[in-house]
Amino acid sequence: MRAELLVGTGFAGNFPETLNFSVARSDGGVGGTLAAVTRSEGVYTTQWTPAGEGEFRLTAAHPEAGGPSTTVNLTADTTGPSFVVVVPQADAGVPGGGTAYGDPALANAWRRDQVVPVEIRTNEPNLDLSTVTVTLVGTDGGSVPGGSVTAFAQSESCDAGFCGVAQVKLWEPPFDAFRGTMTVDVQGEDTVGNTGSGAATFNVTRWKWAFDVQTGVIKSTPAVSQQGTIYFGTTTGTDGKVFAVSPDGPKQWETGTGVVVSGPTVGVLNSGVEKVYVGINPSSTSAALVAFNGSTGAEIVRCDVNKGQIASSLALTQSPVETALGVVNVNVGGPTGVVGALLAIRPEGAATTCNSTDPIARSQVSSSGVGPLVIESDAVFFSDASGRLTSYQLGSTTARSGWPVPTSFPINGLALAGTDVVGANGGSFSDQGQLFSVPKVGGVASPPWRYPSTTDMFINQLSVGPANVIFFGSENLPNPPGSAGLAAIPLSGNTLNALQAGAGSFKGAPAIGRGGMLYAATEGTGLVGEWSTDNFSNRWTLASGIGPTSISPALDCARDGAGAARDENLGVLYVPAGGKLYAFVVDSRGLDTSAPWPKYQHDSRNTGNPATPITSCP
Repeated sequence: MRAELLVGTGFAGNFPETLNFSVARSDGGVGGTLAAVTRSEGVYTTQWTPAGEGEFRLTAAHPEAGGPSTTVNLTADTTGPSFVVVVPQADAGVPGGGTAYGDPALANAWRRDQVVPVEIRTNEPNLDLSTVTVTLVGTDGGSVPGGSVTAFAQSESCDAGFCGVAQVKLWEPPFDAFRGTMTVDVQGEDTVGNTGSGAATFNVTRWKWAFDVQTGVIKSTPAVSQQGTIYFGTTTGTDGKVFAVSPDGPKQWETGTGVVVSGPTVGVLNSGVEKVYVGINPSSTSAALVAFNGSTGAEIVRCDVNKGQIASSLALTQSPVETALGVVNVNVGGPTGVVGALLAIRPEGAATTCNSTDPIARSQVSSSGVGPLVIESDAVFFSDASGRLTSYQLGSTTARSGWPVPTSFPINGLALAGTDVVGANGGSFSDQGQLFSVPKVGGVASPPWRYPSTTDMFINQLSVGPANVIFFGSENLPNPPGSAGLAAIPLSGNTLNALQAGAGSFKGAPAIGRGGMLYAATEGTGLVGEWSTDNFSNRWTLASGIGPTSISPALDCARDGAGAARDENLGVLYVPAGGKLYAFVVDSRGLDTSAPWPKYQHDSRNTGNPATPITSCP
């Protein structure tokens, strides 16, 4: 507090040694404490510590009786602003058409990919808006700025001295969980520097939506188009359908067809239209490759085989024109030696619509189930049920020189990495199988690399990540002995790393995402999780809730309602389980483009062709 004695004109100053300062509450109570008075000429200063908040009267008086004095009224404010932080009801989406939104296990949960308009209110009359900060705190205590606060007026339903809103982006802070909570923390000051705060905690989930096909089950990996549309097929007894679903959940179309056992694989987007290819079995003795219009679901063309069943996955090549192909086993009442066909469908161009390499020898056709098939340029690689890997030139009726190559056991998965064909074996028992690699040129008596050499580790499907590290599910991991789980090993290496031992059977190929993350799901409990491809640690797990799945997941970047890729480091993992397709928000912006083979059939469109761009996310 400062008081100054002023000298009248024509008078000499005669300043006292001090002034008498006193303070009292306006209601007569104790006013607080005053420090010793200091003087500089006619200026006198002291420090006042108020006795709490309220109205006070401060007097400065000349020490001599009857000397001049002055009294002023003061208001003391020692309390900082108090903020009320309100997180609105979660906007999960309106269910309909088979699509359900909202996490069934976490009420009123916002999604990891959403922006939350957090309301901030205070009755502090002297708020310094420039000091107000909003912080969003994630699951591990890590935090990020929560955005600036925009004020809104009384006319906009503001029932406090100040009302504002901060647009909080839920994908920015750490969130090492499938379900959890985040906290919005607000700090601010009044105009005299008193600080105050407020906070609110709310539920956050990675659950995006679930699409129910109503009847039937999904038995093949979904394909994601260049525009983000998800295509998949179903099986219902001896019938089936093909579905198209938008990235935000609504069904675009469905069309009836035969039992869908292979595909879909998606063609190149041309003038806004892409073709969707599937392999179907209309009956127990017939098969077909079918091309649909991706925009409408209308059938464009089909190639029928009157005797046989689809026996492989589908692959797609653009050499010389767009061609989808698969192996058909036609050993149904046929003579020995005429048992298979490499069937190709070409809806466009001058080439024949349906083309076949029929016949293929029995030892080169999968006799049951759906075996892997991949293609590079016009060289096709596939296997038989006894574990022989072969290669044909597209359009040829004989195997390429140097093929087939025996691999000991039936082949569950294939990938192309560098100069090698990489495969996964599984035998008749859970302890029979290996990983192997064969040069693409063939000409070897057996695979030059196998792991393990003892052929005692049944391998399911596989993906190949950066630096040619192979990620796969096994039914017989060595640690703990005999356990099923997820593992990794460098191509041609001998050091195994377990990502999730004892978690159950990972039948499908993992999906390797950007940022060093890997996604996979189990057959036993329906566990879905994310693991680091760098240190093999688990980041989060959905332990139950979707049911068992043996189908490989698909991964895409996050998209807006129109299908355009979002800029944020967000993605969506699509996991089929039974008769539902589940969509989960993840922190990888699509597939890892530096990986040679990051998922089942290589890319988002399931082409099985390394020449296809891995992702359509820019």
